[in-house]
Amino acid sequence: MNNLTFSDLTFPILEYAKNETPWDLAPLLYSGGAKAKVKTVRSEITSGALGDPLLERVELVKGLHDCLTDDLVGGRSRFSANNKIGALRKFFQWVDQCERPLSIDTVAEEYLGWAEHLLQRHRVERYLTAGSLYDAASLTATMLDRVLGRSSTLLYSTRIRKPRCNGKANNGGADKQSLEESFSFGQFIADVCTSLTYEAVAGPLPIHVELRSGSTIPIWCGLRDTEKEASRRIRPQTKFQIAAILRNREIRSADVSIETRYPAVNLRIEAELLMFIAQTGMNLSQAHQLRIDQYHYTSHFDGYQVRSYKNRRQGEVLFDVFSSYKQWFERYIEWRNTWFPDDLEGLLFPLVRSGGRLVLEAPQFTAIARVCTDSSVRFVRPRKLRGARINWLLRESQRPELVAEIAQHTAETLIRVYAEPNPQIAMIEITRFHRQADPVVCSPAPGTCVAPIPESVVDAPTNAPDPDCINAAGCLFCVNHRDIESEDHVWSLSSLRVLKSLELVRYRPACTDRSDEADHPAMLAVERLSAKLRFFQESSEVRRLWVDEALARIAEEDYHPAWDGFIRLAEVSGGASL
Repeated sequence: MNNLTFSDLTFPILEYAKNETPWDLAPLLYSGGAKAKVKTVRSEITSGALGDPLLERVELVKGLHDCLTDDLVGGRSRFSANNKIGALRKFFQWVDQCERPLSIDTVAEEYLGWAEHLLQRHRVERYLTAGSLYDAASLTATMLDRVLGRSSTLLYSTRIRKPRCNGKANNGGADKQSLEESFSFGQFIADVCTSLTYEAVAGPLPIHVELRSGSTIPIWCGLRDTEKEASRRIRPQTKFQIAAILRNREIRSADVSIETRYPAVNLRIEAELLMFIAQTGMNLSQAHQLRIDQYHYTSHFDGYQVRSYKNRRQGEVLFDVFSSYKQWFERYIEWRNTWFPDDLEGLLFPLVRSGGRLVLEAPQFTAIARVCTDSSVRFVRPRKLRGARINWLLRESQRPELVAEIAQHTAETLIRVYAEPNPQIAMIEITRFHRQADPVVCSPAPGTCVAPIPESVVDAPTNAPDPDCINAAGCLFCVNHRDIESEDHVWSLSSLRVLKSLELVRYRPACTDRSDEADHPAMLAVERLSAKLRFFQESSEVRRLWVDEALARIAEEDYHPAWDGFIRLAEVSGGASL
């Protein structure tokens, strides 16, 4: 270990920003190294301020470094690797603070102690949220599991579990609100792009972004907002200060170079990047690194497809520019080339990165987020935009395979990761399922119907009402009608019998001979209903009690709600026909 140099635990395969300190795991070998500032820890190690390296940690730290290097070489996310290093630093910092021995043989035990410490900070001190607690413990466990060659994760040996959701099911109102927020945000970034033309950005300061709501956002490009300054100022300014401010304002307003106007340029580029992601469905990690010179455009209906010809799979479609977005996209390309005439084959979204930030690092959309806050508009991040787009397409098309192809995912990934439950769609699907799987449908008569195809029973009397799925009496003589084993059904049968009895009582034959009354359809319906009630009464003791209760209600003129109104009308008008 005495021959170990700093480069042994660094990551030379990474590209760093101008002012970024290269990643290095060597400080983890020293007591207090994990807590030291990243920018000064090397000098502290060199000067001996942190003492000698702890040799028992060498194998462990070297193993962690190998795992991270393998991830980066394999194409894993740089952002993810940085988060893992941050979690490891917190773990080593706790070990140093507790002055506990740490080696590859004791790291599992020390990790369990650290997990209890995190749990204490979450439950008692309320310092960590449930999500932060799980992320820190999970990231560290993932790294240690690989170094130790474990088949089961150390996380399962702790009392830390992945936090559950809040248990509130998604409802139609929340879904509608989410879509409305996405649409409002889309209108907002469209207004930003429309307002920040080349002429406007190169015009006098402040640059005004006109919103369709009627409000205006001033972009000062480094100058101070005069109204805000006036409200904050305590002492009046001297004439020399005022003259200096006005002179500086004139100089800045006359300077139309990108070095001065880059805040407005970046604002539109961020808005255009978000618009591009919402239209094409690309990941932010892919979209912000697109280069104009890497791709060629193929005519495709009214728009065009963008294909890569340097990719191993030449001709692969990267994204579609549809007709509704084509004019907008071409207008942005023209605007972009005007501001970056010396970089016509560079990045499609060439953000001006002040302070030497790494070009490969995805933007955080700080400019758009700031103006959203000033305008009281909810900022929607790229992941939410892609999710809203996918779920809207799913709701409109109801074709997961088609939406998966558009989103460049498998149908399984689309449903598992992106699709959100929607109560309205769920109710439609449940209804459609029951229509296909359950043949029972509503019947005009008491009971249900197994198939809405009217067909008379074989032994139906000559004058029996014909089944037509409209007449309740006709259902009584249909082969598809079914009784329901319930007290409510027996009550409904009894009430319908009263109604048909009233119809029969009001019957006035043409001659005085009433012998044909026995063949009257109403009489046949009454007999059919009586036979059904007799079956219920004689089949079991429980059913007999149902019939007794129904007859008692009829005696009290307490009729079933389905027939009560018809019975009252029949009593008043002198008959009814159902």
